[in-house]
Amino acid sequence: MKKQTIIKISSVVIIIAAGFLGMTALSSSSKHSNERASKPEIRTVNTKAVKFGDHVLQIEGNGVIESQRMLNIVSEANGIVLYAKNNLKDGTFVKEGEIILDIDSREVENNLYSLRSSFLNAVASILPDMKIEDNRVYQKWFDYFNSIEIKKDIPELPHITNSQEKIKLSSRDIFTKYYSVKNQEILLSKYKIKAPFDGFITSNGIIENSYISKGQNLFSISDAKNLEIAVPLLVDEINMINFSSTPSVKIFSDKSGNDVIYGKILRKETNLDRNSQTLNVYVSFNNNKMNPYFLPGNYVNLKIEGRHLENVAAIPRNLVDNDGFVYTMKSGKLAKEEVELITVQGNKAIIKNTIPENTILVTTILQKPLVGMEIQSSDKTAKTQEEKSDMSVDQLSKLD
Repeated sequence: MKKQTIIKISSVVIIIAAGFLGMTALSSSSKHSNERASKPEIRTVNTKAVKFGDHVLQIEGNGVIESQRMLNIVSEANGIVLYAKNNLKDGTFVKEGEIILDIDSREVENNLYSLRSSFLNAVASILPDMKIEDNRVYQKWFDYFNSIEIKKDIPELPHITNSQEKIKLSSRDIFTKYYSVKNQEILLSKYKIKAPFDGFITSNGIIENSYISKGQNLFSISDAKNLEIAVPLLVDEINMINFSSTPSVKIFSDKSGNDVIYGKILRKETNLDRNSQTLNVYVSFNNNKMNPYFLPGNYVNLKIEGRHLENVAAIPRNLVDNDGFVYTMKSGKLAKEEVELITVQGNKAIIKNTIPENTILVTTILQKPLVGMEIQSSDKTAKTQEEKSDMSVDQLSKLD
């Protein structure tokens, strides 16, 4: 074989060997690179330590304010209207004891004076006989006679001590005349209508010098200060309230969040509404300052004081899944703990003390959570807390 041919064959062999070694090196390098790229990333998550203690449940509701008292006033007298406050127009405010309506009562008043005069004469007629028979009885009736005034309500009759005194009074028709006067006084009182409490009037209006008759509907008056709210609640919410302790209620105006007033639950219904499956709880409160946001007709929101729970924790509602588990961080890894849910209130879930105190909850919503995946907390306090929880009792004592 020629020397030239041997050199060519040797060159080809060397090139093939070099290529093989290069491919092997590249293949090895690619494997190492892939190994480094596939190393799992440690996720940084937000965390929160669970704290157990006492908690007061808050039940939220809403409703419309209504007056506790509302009266329809009907005329018990006939006559010409001498005075009507603001012509009894809708929305007129009146104070307790204030005269709202005055009807001409001169005829009734004159009849009353006549009856009082007749009664006074009857009492005077028995005094001479009593003075002769019993000076003590005479003095009693003489003092009563002096106390009677024509233009004032007659006082109650003196106490009768014996049958002879009763016979003498009956023979002079004292009792009949006394009660005739009393009935006329009652009749006269019906000609002036006074406000039974502070409130607002609802009426079609009555003007002065108009005529009203007995039995005519005059107006309605609703209490503006003593109010109540019917709050519909579900049965589960009703069971969260301790009615024996007269629970307090915080009332918020739907139009102004800065205005707050406090009330109490005094009663509840016993019949469940078939359609809504709710019971009405009645919250009463006083609006003595006549705050316009809490007048009848306003829509308000309420927070009712519920039962007092011990050794529980309030955690974000979204952390508890449908199976009653929460994600936790343990030894730098994602873990899962089962909790016992008492109730859900708004965006909070109330759980019993079924997991260790200071358990680190993962509050970040993970797209693909895998139990055992490595995680780290963005909270330095949580990191320290986790390190302590992983230590033994002896290690903790040495640290302290």
